[in-house]
Amino acid sequence: MSISISDYRVHLQDDFKLNREYLKSQGSQNEDQKVFDRDSLEVSQLSKNREILMDKIKHTVVQSVASLSDMRAGILKEVREEKGQYGYSDVVNACGLSYARLYSEIEQRHENEQYYKVDGTPLTKEDEIEWLDMQYEQEVAWQKSCARIAAQGQVFQGNIPEIPTKDMEELEDSFYQAKDAYMKLYRENRQAEKPLVLQSYMFGNSQIYQILNILGNLQERVE
Repeated sequence: MSISISDYRVHLQDDFKLNREYLKSQGSQNEDQKVFDRDSLEVSQLSKNREILMDKIKHTVVQSVASLSDMRAGILKEVREEKGQYGYSDVVNACGLSYARLYSEIEQRHENEQYYKVDGTPLTKEDEIEWLDMQYEQEVAWQKSCARIAAQGQVFQGNIPEIPTKDMEELEDSFYQAKDAYMKLYRENRQAEKPLVLQSYMFGNSQIYQILNILGNLQERVE
């Protein structure tokens, strides 16, 4: 049987055509696979970015200028509900306790985790303590201002001859003594794993509180 060159040529052309179609099909599949791999990578990266973002939001601390005063108010509310009233010694103790509790929260927060400010920059324990110290200074200044305003009212009514300036200064010192005392208590309680609760510490002269209670009429005051 004879085989013509033309028959052989046609056979090669068909075979080449099949191979070309096969390669084309393979190329298309490879291209589709690349697109799929790229899309999968993008989805995976988006998912990872979302997890990072959610974790960062979860670890973002919004520092409130009212956090310490709010805690102090909550403690005094409990005192009033228990005793029916509270005085300046309770105010001083509540401020010291509020500082120690917030300090405790800061230390616990930064034990094993990284936290961030609202602008996305890292927030350190030192940053938060500095913020807390500033809050405490503002609280003390506000309490001293309230006591002075109450005294001015009593002077205006003719109940006292002048503002007891020395008592005002001693009151300010009492707030910082309270902060130190409750921080010492916090460290002792932390080692013993005891809760940090309000005490009946007396800082300075008890007569100061009696005078301030009369001036501010705190026994009758409801906040």
